Amino acid sequence: MNFLKLLGILLLCALTAIGVGFYNIDQGEVAYGHKIIGLSTLFIFFVVMPLFIWARYKNKDLSKFNFNQNKKDEDDEDWDVDDKSKWN
Repeated sequence: MNFLKLLGILLLCALTAIGVGFYNIDQGEVAYGHKIIGLSTLFIFFVVMPLFIWARYKNKDLSKFNFNQNKKDEDDEDWDVDDKSKWN
């Protein structure tokens, strides 16, 4: 099974758990419903989302996402803002 499909199934299970939590809140078990919603939200943000980011970017070349691609090893100079000689 593809890893992203497994993450999709885990996300669907977590969303179902959130729905069960809201159902429990509606039925009068407020504290238990909030615990289910909170734990499933933590599961989504601390397990599913990092695994998804890792799976999508594990074989990518991230050097293309730099702002200064031309100036990779050039040292930053401390220069005065009012010095207009560098702007010409």
